[in-house]
Amino acid sequence: MSGEGGESAYLHKQRMRILLPIVLLIPTVAVAVYSVSVSLFSYTFDDAIDIIVRHLKDELTDDYHDYLMNKMVFEGTLPRAVGGVIIGAILAISGAVMQYIIRNPLADSYTTGISSGALFGVTIFVLLDISVLGMSGDKGMIANALIFSLVPSAIMIVFSFKKKATPTMMVLVGIATMYMFSSATMFLKFNAEPDELEMLYEWGLGSLFKVGWSDIPYLIAALVALFAFSMVMSKKIDVLASGDNSSISLGVNPFLIRVLCLVVSALCTAVAVSFSGTIGFVGLVIPHLARMLVGSKSKLLIPCSAVLGGFLLITADSIARVAGGNTALPVGVLTALIGTPIFLYFLLKSRDSSWGK
Repeated sequence: MSGEGGESAYLHKQRMRILLPIVLLIPTVAVAVYSVSVSLFSYTFDDAIDIIVRHLKDELTDDYHDYLMNKMVFEGTLPRAVGGVIIGAILAISGAVMQYIIRNPLADSYTTGISSGALFGVTIFVLLDISVLGMSGDKGMIANALIFSLVPSAIMIVFSFKKKATPTMMVLVGIATMYMFSSATMFLKFNAEPDELEMLYEWGLGSLFKVGWSDIPYLIAALVALFAFSMVMSKKIDVLASGDNSSISLGVNPFLIRVLCLVVSALCTAVAVSFSGTIGFVGLVIPHLARMLVGSKSKLLIPCSAVLGGFLLITADSIARVAGGNTALPVGVLTALIGTPIFLYFLLKSRDSSWGK
């Protein structure tokens, strides 16, 4: 009887772990919907929903009030809410995959150099007027961020092919690249004008302020591609977490899987940071929190990380909009403030450095 009871308890626990990401979607969607009414301007949640419904029904008038509300809500906070959830999910999934394939709990878009590469691309566009693809305005800045954010991953892949790099070497290459781009960025900013520094400072901390409807299709495509790829590769990612020797004995090529996961994660993360700037701690902290809730199996960890990442980022962004007094704070400030104590808690509670257990 005790064996049957233990088996029943185990199955119940597994069912709860499977249902948890779905359950967590409820508060995530609730916060995202409510966030459309969070602004420095004074209007209610009912006002925001009313203007969205009327816009969708094409019932808006030429009245200035309707124009202003539509501008603030349907073209402002609504795409920002959608983009925030998607970007948070992308960063969290990427962090989870990178931590698995590199077998390092500190792996994310920062430690692999992706974020610092994107910031360098924006810096040379703003300060030196250099556009890699010859574009101008926001498109040129986003293009620069996207291209340079891929450089660290390209360097890691080259090292992997040349040296058959170990996970430790890949982390060291990413950190070295991060410092290289960070130093170059600081050098260029040394003689920058105040207004240029302000723009770079805000972008470096991360913000969802400029996310618009034209950006959403790219973000959705990146999220769908990353999520689908991660779920298809989940079993091989689990095997990879047990070590290269174990992977080879089970018929999995650790080098190939590592490179494929790195390329896809880097591409999708690059898309996210190109529109939002360098938002920290989401990709670092969320996978650890998800692991505490659903365990280390990537088939459960990845969707749980996605939902928690979206929840954290849209919650932090909602607070950031009104926490700065007359001006909104960059969301990266809030994610760092929230993420740091959580991360320190994980370090204190950590009993080992094992992965995939």
